[in-house]
Amino acid sequence: MDCAICSRSHDGQRLPFLCAVDARNHIYHSRLQNLHLLLDNERLRADINSLSLGEAAETAAAAAPTKDVLDGLVSRRRLEEDRTDDILAAADRLRSDIRAARDEVKARRLALARRRSDLASVRDGVHDRRARQLRDVDEATQTLRFRWSESAKDMACTRAFLCNEAVRLYGFRRSKKPSSGRYEYHIAKVPVVDLVTMHSLGPDVISTSLAHISHVLMLLSHYLAIRLPAEITLPHRDYPHPTIFNLAGSYQHGPATFPNSSNNSTPSFLQPYDADSHHVPRPRPLFVDKALPQLSDEDPATYAFFLEGVTLLAYDIAWLCCSQGVSIGDKGSFEDLCHMGRNLYSLVFEAQRQGYYSLAKPAADAKDASSDEAAELQTDWIGRYSHGTMYHFLGSARGTDFTRSFKLPSPIKLADKLKRKLLGDAPAADWEVLDDDAWRVDEEPVEADGATNDNTGAVDRPKDRDMVKGSQWTEANGWTKVKHRNGT
Repeated sequence: MDCAICSRSHDGQRLPFLCAVDARNHIYHSRLQNLHLLLDNERLRADINSLSLGEAAETAAAAAPTKDVLDGLVSRRRLEEDRTDDILAAADRLRSDIRAARDEVKARRLALARRRSDLASVRDGVHDRRARQLRDVDEATQTLRFRWSESAKDMACTRAFLCNEAVRLYGFRRSKKPSSGRYEYHIAKVPVVDLVTMHSLGPDVISTSLAHISHVLMLLSHYLAIRLPAEITLPHRDYPHPTIFNLAGSYQHGPATFPNSSNNSTPSFLQPYDADSHHVPRPRPLFVDKALPQLSDEDPATYAFFLEGVTLLAYDIAWLCCSQGVSIGDKGSFEDLCHMGRNLYSLVFEAQRQGYYSLAKPAADAKDASSDEAAELQTDWIGRYSHGTMYHFLGSARGTDFTRSFKLPSPIKLADKLKRKLLGDAPAADWEVLDDDAWRVDEEPVEADGATNDNTGAVDRPKDRDMVKGSQWTEANGWTKVKHRNGT
């Protein structure tokens, strides 16, 4: 096209545009491209806007909550709230526990501090308090010992009174012979047996006297609560006579066999010894049914048992006197030990007046014996020592030492001495009374030298008479014959 100004035709190689038309024509294609680009841009913007609005609508539609979702959210919220409450409660408990622990620690600290102060105060005054407590205990002990001693003294006085009255009521008396000046003792108007002169008494007197003495001795031992060393058995339903056991068999046996308690009429002290029944000792008789010289000739075994029995009875009386502080004279003297009447009289009537005689000092050797207790032992001795009370108990170590201090001879030795004395003091008879049977044995042909067989004119005696040195006259019928005596 031509330029409106210059009317020239357009030549793009040679002549550029120099006018507005030329300029407009030159940028026309560029303006078209720009317009296309703008249109494309608008279209793309519209597409973008439409797409963005659709996604927002879908998102809004998808995000709209339902009832189940709301219920789940509510339940989840409640769970969270419960958990929160639990956590808060646990925290509160922990706070309270911590507070309680702190309070306990504080209380323990206060208690420890108080104990420390108490220990300090105790440590400061422990010696004074201990001394005060020991002093109180010592005073209480002395008071109890004083009361115990007074009670024992009253009981001893009561025992002495009972013994004295019992023997007085039994009729125990002492009389003095004007001729000889010696004392005689009677019990229930029966003379008390003197062991040395028993051969001159009848069997009834001996048996009655020994029965009374046994009964009185058992009364005294009962009132004094003393267990005698030799056990005495008084007359009872199974056996009407008193008996006595030896020291080894006393209080350590079963029921003894008496004549009326079994089919055997032989007393147990005469029955043969049985090895199977060695645990049952033989009681010794305190009675006789024959005169002692006749009994020694006819039954030496019973005679020996009887002498042992009366010796044991005298030993019991002497031992009881020693246990009550009564002097019996010389303990080693046979006459003093076997004088039953004098010892029994001294025990009952003279003991309370004579007081305490010199013992073997068992109390003086005791380290814990006080002066007051020693003073008590010097007076009112009767009834002190016994087996029935713990005060001055004879079974204690102190009482055992006291009984060991008696040092009395053995009853077996006393019985042997008594037997030798009785048989030795008996007069030797030149005449012996023979019964008819014994005389008929000797009535045989006599040879020229006057001997009958192997005999020398003397009448043979039984084997059990060899132990007898002499015998007295006995009541028997028959002829008498002169005995052959050596050296005459």
